[in-house]
Amino acid sequence: MLTMLRHVARKVTTQNQRIKFYTFLDAVKNRQLKVEVHKRFKGGLKEFEVPYRLHLGCGNIKLDGFCNVDALETIAADVIDDIRVLNKFPNQSVKEIYACHVLEHFSHEEVQPLLKRWLEILEPGGILRISVPDIDRIVRIYHKNFEHFHTKGHAPWIGLIYGGQSTPYDFHKTGFNACWLSYQLELCGYEQCQEYPHEPHFIPGTEDASMAHAPFGEYFSLNMMARRPQQ
Repeated sequence: MLTMLRHVARKVTTQNQRIKFYTFLDAVKNRQLKVEVHKRFKGGLKEFEVPYRLHLGCGNIKLDGFCNVDALETIAADVIDDIRVLNKFPNQSVKEIYACHVLEHFSHEEVQPLLKRWLEILEPGGILRISVPDIDRIVRIYHKNFEHFHTKGHAPWIGLIYGGQSTPYDFHKTGFNACWLSYQLELCGYEQCQEYPHEPHFIPGTEDASMAHAPFGEYFSLNMMARRPQQ
């Protein structure tokens, strides 16, 4: 409809009139988009049953069977929420949390409060799965491919280390290896902290950063699972 109006306007208006008219049409289009976004996210949580399975920091990856949560209005998000506080989710209302390449986007000081909040919303025995870039694996891969990283035109893996930096949320602010992550989890009250395999993905058919191994054919993520104690 808007395209047709633009076509008609070209035939019956002056250039100055068209500029004003096109500005008006763009405003109408933007308003329609905002209304559609509002409809999409209004009451999105009602589509899911308690206890929830949460995919936190989902970005553009939508996981079936999970409530996909992000701070931005992405194509995959079901609910918009700050995953540091998760105000839309009551305590002990979640049976499983998955966060893939998310935790490294928060500062050192934010990590423990965030993990404690996730613990609060998990039901007793609930599962937390985290995938982050693994500093130990990155160091080993970097060392094995040192010549590659000292060839002009090859960046020193800055995307993986410092984040894609495409949005204000896409910067890496901290880092982990298995020893450090399990220690942080235990300090926050989790138990049974252990690594889990890169492949197959625990959600059949899913492909995400937890199983990435390009460009050197070696996995560079740390995948760790932990539980909230039963008592």
